[in-house]
Amino acid sequence: MNNNLAGLTQEEMEKVSAGLAAGTVAVRERNNLPVNAEAVEMEQPEHLRAYFRERLEYYRSQPARK
Repeated sequence: MNNNLAGLTQEEMEKVSAGLAAGTVAVRERNNLPVNAEAVEMEQPEHLRAYFRERLEYYRSQPARK
């Protein structure tokens, strides 16, 4: 996989952004910071909402690191 994000297509960048948003929601939940996961999900493009939910569940299932 290419580590240079500038070379990604628009579709790939949207997917990266959805994954990043899911990770951010999970971290905020873990740290008891205010976040509305449903609102963040609705901000994602419609075709990536299922992907967002999938990534969110994955990040939620990961053990907390110290």
